[in-house]
Amino acid sequence: MDPFKITMDDEAAEVLRESLRLEGFFPEFDSGHVPKVFPHSALWFFPKDFQLIRQGDPGEDVFIICSGCVSITKTFGDAGAQLAMLKAGELFGEIALLKKGARTASAVAAEDSRIFRLVQQDMAYILKENLALARHLKSLAEERLARG
Repeated sequence: MDPFKITMDDEAAEVLRESLRLEGFFPEFDSGHVPKVFPHSALWFFPKDFQLIRQGDPGEDVFIICSGCVSITKTFGDAGAQLAMLKAGELFGEIALLKKGARTASAVAAEDSRIFRLVQQDMAYILKENLALARHLKSLAEERLARG
């Protein structure tokens, strides 16, 4: 099964609000605000075992898990290791966005998941307007880079 766009709902919008720390920016953020604030981004359904990100590929989109979970793995030469199992409310992909480089790890849906794909052009505006989020993402990226 291939991934497909799904309709945004208030539950997913609440996950975005909390994950992206939008409360000061949009205190009453709900599903109706999403297409206005993030016109190029969307909520997607990703089936279990679908590879969202491949280590080494270029990419600047950030992903926010609204439901389900995602396995983050990294290859070191011939060996590989699972770095994390991310769940609803967590995000990934921020390292390539902030460091302007190749993806540092791979991400695979560990179960059927609803994930908001926040594209770079929408994210650039939010980062410019929300310094707390920019600091949070930079800190998260640095922490994850330090772990491996």
